[in-house]
Amino acid sequence: MKKHIFVFVGFIIFLGCKEKLDSKAASPTVIQEETVQENVYTVEEIYRLAEAKSIEDTFAEEDLLETKQWIEEGSIEVVTLKVFPNTPRELLINYTDINKSIVHSIEVYAYDSPWKSETGIYMGMPLNELEALNKKSLRFYGYEWDYAGAVDFEKGALASEILFVYLGTDGDVDMPKEFIGSDITITAEQAKQHNIDFKVTGLMYRPKK
Repeated sequence: MKKHIFVFVGFIIFLGCKEKLDSKAASPTVIQEETVQENVYTVEEIYRLAEAKSIEDTFAEEDLLETKQWIEEGSIEVVTLKVFPNTPRELLINYTDINKSIVHSIEVYAYDSPWKSETGIYMGMPLNELEALNKKSLRFYGYEWDYAGAVDFEKGALASEILFVYLGTDGDVDMPKEFIGSDITITAEQAKQHNIDFKVTGLMYRPKK
């Protein structure tokens, strides 16, 4: 009987020790994940890193992918360096030269990504929150063209000639006919009337040269 008791107690002690070891083994991973989440750069910081040619020193090689594309309705060909390519955190750095010395713009289109701006705008920000930050009513352009959802801050607090903001939706939404077209502008009130939850789905930072 005593033997059985000792075996049982030993087993309990073993489980307790294993639990502590497992907990200790998991902690570095948790710390690492928290560190990654803390190191979220703004689009303005990314631009400055690109200008200083420090992108390759900041991000791991496997987190970068170089491609080419045409932007601005096919008028400019750029070399694009993708950060975290093909992931929800993808960010685009566009250069106008093959040596990646002249930065054209920084773009983000993954609405649920962690990227943000120094202005306080962040990806996924709801329309009503964006309008409150602007301290004035705003308008945004219609859909089904290259600059769909581009925001006009109407000379509010967020008005800028270098930071461009785009509104969209979470997933596919059938837009009303009056929301479609390049010559259409939409107000927050109109969005509410149609019960469509618009949010920030695009940021482009392009300082003037």
